[in-house]
Amino acid sequence: MHFSKGLVVAAAVGIAQAQTPKGFTPAAKAQLDVIFNSTKVSTPGELLSKAATASQPQLALPSSAVSSNETYVFVMLDLDVPAASGNSSRRVLLHAMNTGFKATKQSIAGGNVLLASSEKGPATYIGPSPPASDTIAHRYTQLLFKQPSTLKASASDFSNTQARIGFDIAGFAKQNGLGEPVAGNFFMVDGRASGAAAATGTRGAGGARQTGGGGGRGNGTSPRKLSPVVCV
Repeated sequence: MHFSKGLVVAAAVGIAQAQTPKGFTPAAKAQLDVIFNSTKVSTPGELLSKAATASQPQLALPSSAVSSNETYVFVMLDLDVPAASGNSSRRVLLHAMNTGFKATKQSIAGGNVLLASSEKGPATYIGPSPPASDTIAHRYTQLLFKQPSTLKASASDFSNTQARIGFDIAGFAKQNGLGEPVAGNFFMVDGRASGAAAATGTRGAGGARQTGGGGGRGNGTSPRKLSPVVCV
């Protein structure tokens, strides 16, 4: 009995720590709801298409994890950007950093609280676009932090793609006092034709392990369609 109970506890801990890719820091234990139109990333690591993720997602948190008085900052990263020709290492690209998120009086199906912000920066959202010539699906990681009043980031810091390459989220979080992520999630996008076909089918596909941001790959599940936001 003790052995079985231990297995249950270990499994629960594993699930709680699986919201961001294996080996990635800062890791998130709580799941951030990431919703692209009617498609929700219901399981971390799902394979989605470039078209489905082209527009900035909506965000939601469990009511137990959100504070009506808190302001949040959203960050999205590609952990698998190819390096220069001839180099097998991978780099991180900042796809979005959006401040000013607050809890609304709306909820999604399941009761989680929808977050909203009127701000598009300091780093506006760039949709995933992994190259067709790449050999792996890219991991796109989303993090939500409490936003300190002392946060120092401006649009001029991220004015072009080159300014976003090599972004160090752990260093940025430490420098700006963001603390640990409130919640996180990640999905995958495959630029190859075979990967794109899988993303629109019934199952996804994981990729090979590589150096960079984190070691784990996706779980091969398909995205879930979400009901429209419901006012409460």
